[in-house]
Order: sequence, then structure tokens, then C-alpha cells
Amino acid sequence: MAGTPMQGMYSMWYDHYKGAVYPLDLDAPPHLKLKRMQVPTLLEACCAYIARDASLTRQTIEEVPPILCIHLMEAALKGNHDRSIQALMSQWKLPSLVLSKLVPTVYSSFLPLYDSTYQSDLVRQGLRYTTSLAHTFLECLRQESPTKIRRLDLTGFPTAEVILYYLTSHCMLVHNENRRNNMVNLYNQAVSIAEDCGADYNSRHKPLDIDMQNCLPQNISIEIKLDAFVTSESCHSELCKALTVSSFPGARFALIVERLSVTCLGGDRVNLLLKQVKQEYLKGLQLKYNSLRNTDFVRMAPVVQSLTQLTSLDLSCNHLNLVDNAPMATVVRQTLSTLSQLERLDISNSRLKNKLSVVLGGLSGHLKHLRLSGCGLTPLDLSGLVRLVQTNKHTLEELDLSENRLGAGENGHSLRDNFHGAGQSLMLLLESLVSSLRLLELQECSLDSDLARSLTSLTTRMERLLLLNLQANPWSSACVLEVAGRFLSQSSSLHILQLSYPPDCYPSLEEEDHAGVEADLKARFHLSIKRLDRNSRNSLQLLFSEMDHTMAF
Repeated sequence: MAGTPMQGMYSMWYDHYKGAVYPLDLDAPPHLKLKRMQVPTLLEACCAYIARDASLTRQTIEEVPPILCIHLMEAALKGNHDRSIQALMSQWKLPSLVLSKLVPTVYSSFLPLYDSTYQSDLVRQGLRYTTSLAHTFLECLRQESPTKIRRLDLTGFPTAEVILYYLTSHCMLVHNENRRNNMVNLYNQAVSIAEDCGADYNSRHKPLDIDMQNCLPQNISIEIKLDAFVTSESCHSELCKALTVSSFPGARFALIVERLSVTCLGGDRVNLLLKQVKQEYLKGLQLKYNSLRNTDFVRMAPVVQSLTQLTSLDLSCNHLNLVDNAPMATVVRQTLSTLSQLERLDISNSRLKNKLSVVLGGLSGHLKHLRLSGCGLTPLDLSGLVRLVQTNKHTLEELDLSENRLGAGENGHSLRDNFHGAGQSLMLLLESLVSSLRLLELQECSLDSDLARSLTSLTTRMERLLLLNLQANPWSSACVLEVAGRFLSQSSSLHILQLSYPPDCYPSLEEEDHAGVEADLKARFHLSIKRLDRNSRNSLQLLFSEMDHTMAF
């Protein structure tokens, strides 16, 4: 995580998109760009016009059937017209409001994987939706508007921590008010009974006459379903209490979490929070950056095993170490074996050397998304993964093997000297996934030029591959141009190819005009790329990143 809170939040959100919690809709066009380009229908244009003016929206609500109010809400949300949203919610005629049915998912296409500007727009748009609806809903209830909403579903979109804190505080406030009201009613009943019996009790105790104003109207109960992202101790504490009281019989304000992300809070707090969630509702769990050690995972394993509805699990960026630790590998295997619905798994930055087949061997579901970045994978791990894919029919669509030494054998020899090294195992793995892979990331994998050519020959045959990340593999200009040229001329499906500038684009540090020479070398390199692109007939986009100078020299 970065130093400042704002930088840390940006980094955290980036991980949500690239991680396992929110699946990307790879078949949908980019939502935010589509919104700017698509010609609206007559209905959409009329609703968008009305929703811009809150007064006009209020007048329209009285004149149109309820079905048109739904279309007006769609327009108000897409246009971020908060006052119109409030007007519509205050008069809503249905018992529930489900955000995902009113707006298209913002997690469409694979653009957020490489376009940081588009990705930040996604974050802001998703937060606008949940922030506006959550705050407006509680305000409508507090003002006792005639809204019929009793169930608000915000799932599928992130809830900002400040709004989560706002909701949990209201949940506890309703619980405490309910307890107070019950105690006052019981006391007054007791006084009334004593008076009926003629006891002198009434002379000392009179009925309480309290103006019991409540933040939630009497005789109604509400439910809010959401995706919770927790990074602070105070929000963690409030959420634990709110989830506890939400499970009480007769709770009038219930919070239900469908996706849970806990970041930078440590094993004890993670374990405590997991015990409070309703197991039958939780579908996504992200536990990045919590410094979870083996002992932490062993303690929380029974709770994770009970989350049988999980479809996505992210355990990356912790301190899980399975090297020479068969008992720990068995615990992880047993935990994953109970998650029969699991489709997305991220265990990046865990030390899995020679234990991958053990860990994944218990999976009973069908994985579509697997991230194993920085796991110290060996040829044995990759061979085991090949067997798992072939025997368990895991039709992987997204695979990340970045930051593993896949271009060398176990002793560091090149693939040419070690035929049974990780390079050959990688090729066998990709061959088994040639008909299913859509996203493949092999960044900083020490791939040599021979393996680059073999990899190119194989991946150009992948008819569904959309994005290929080969950054930070230190190839020469000739090798990079050969790879780029073959993809430009042969690949029909690939949309994005990510590469790094070759090391010979960087001058030696002894050059006097270092920046000027570097700019000249890169300009010449791009000229060569343009010549290749001129002969291309597909829509492949080449993206070049800076090579880490420690690798380049």
C-alpha cells in the first residue's frame, strides 16, 4: 500500500478490479465509453431529459405508471441526479430496489486491467451509485415519506467505507432505540398493572411519558444488502456489531454482506469479522494485505470452510508459506475442497514451491480465474497444474503467472539446456488451455528469446485470447519486433498486447545526454513498430511500458 491514505485507497481499488472479487464481463463493450457513444432510444432520451430536473421528476411521478418510474430511476442514476433520485425513492411503489437491475455493470470489458484513467472512472461511478442510494434511502425513511421500499440491494458495486460506517451506525441506532422502546413499554405496562391492582406502587412510580423519536418509523423492518470494504479498525468494530444485531430475531434493520473485502487489519480482526457474516449470503471474500501467517489461516480455516456459497476468494499478498510444510498444504487443500462454487481464486505472493498440485488438488468446482503471481512456481507445480486442468476440466479463462521464473530450469539453466524446465511445462500448460484462455499474464517471468518464439506460435492460435501481458521480459529489439509482428499478422482475436521497451532502448549511464539519447532510441523503435502496424489488418493495440532499469542494464 502507498504512503498516503488517498494513494493507498487508489491502490486498494485497483486490486479489487484486477483481483478475484469482481469478475470482469469480457464480452460486454466498455460501459462508460459506450454511454458516451451510443444513440439513446426515445424512451431513454425522454427519461434523461426529465431526470435532469427534480421538480419535473416529481410532477411526472404523479402522472405516469410505475413501470416508467423504473426507467426514470435508471436515467437519474446514470446521470448522477441526486435530487431526482430522492424524489423517485420517496414515492417508490415496489417493496425492493435492486441497483444491478437499474444500471449496467461498471465492471465490463478488460479496459480497467490496463487503462488507469478508465479504471478510476469506474471506481467513482460505482461509488456514486451506492453512496446516493444508501444515503437517500435512510433519509426517506427518517422523513417518513410514502416509499414502499423495505429491501435495498446494492450488491455488485463497491460501498465506500464512510457509507458503510454510516449504515452500521444507523443499524446500531435502530437496535438501541428498539431496546429503549421495549424497556419503556415494559415499565409502563408494569405500572399500569400495579395501578389496576390498587397497589401503592403507583404513588412512587408513574408511567413514563417520553417523546420517543426514532430514526426508523415504527412497525417497519428494512434490509440492506451490500458489498463491504473494510480498511479501518473503527469501521471493522461497527460492522461486527451491526452484523451481530442484524442476526437477532425480530431485527428491524438488517445488514447483509454479499462480498467482503478486509484490508490491513490482521488475522485476529479478519477471523472475528468472518464469524459475524451470514454464511449463506457471502459470495466473495478478499483478504489482501492482512499479513496472514500460517497460524492465522489455520485458525480461520474452519470458518472459511463453512462459506460454501463462495464463488471468489482472494488470499494474495499475505505471508502464507507452504515450502516444506506438508501439513499446511493439507489445511489449504481441505479448505478449498469445501468451496464447491469457487470460480475465482487468487493466492498470489504465497510461497507455494512444489505444493501447487496439493493445494489445488481438492478443488471440486470449475475454476475460471486463477492468479499465481510471485509464488515461486517450479516445473513440478506447472506439470501438476496441467494434470489438474486435464482431469478436473477447469476451463480457465484468466491466468496470471507473473513474477515466476518460467524461462529457466530449477538450476537456473536456460530452456535450451534444460528440456524439462519450467519453460516446457509452461508450454504444456498453455497447450491444454488453448481453447479457453481469454486473459494471460506472464509479466517478469524471465522468458528467453527461444521461449518467446515458441510462446508466440502457441498464443497466436488461441482464438479467444483478448489480452496478453508480456511486460518486463528483457528481450532484444529484434525479438520484441518479431513477437509484435507475428501477433499483428497472425492473431485474429487479441485486442491488447503488453510489452516492455527492450533493454537496447536504454543508453548506458555514461552517456552525457542520457534522456535525449533514450528518447531518440525509443523514437527509432516506435518507427519500426509503425512499419509493422502498417501491414496489419487486425485491431490489435500494442502497449509499451518502461523496463525496470535494474533489469535493463
